[in-house]
Amino acid sequence: MPPRKGSFDFALRAAPFLFMLSFGSWGLSQFLKLPTQLKDDRAKRRKQGREKFDLAKENENLKTNLQDKSSNYENVRVPGPRPAGRVAAD
Repeated sequence: MPPRKGSFDFALRAAPFLFMLSFGSWGLSQFLKLPTQLKDDRAKRRKQGREKFDLAKENENLKTNLQDKSSNYENVRVPGPRPAGRVAAD
């Protein structure tokens, strides 16, 4: 019995098409994943140098900064425009 034309036709035309379809899908997914991987790697490198956030430490830093500023504070009156017919309140 001679081989059927249908099986040879599948091997000649459909198998390469299916191979290229699956390989192209995989390759495209790898290509599109690359920018996301680079962005994630960059974010990981930036996070490595940082220390963990500590609320108590930040509170102490804020208190010391405010104490330094309040010790050097001087209340100075800034003169502003006065209306001509103004009468003093007292």
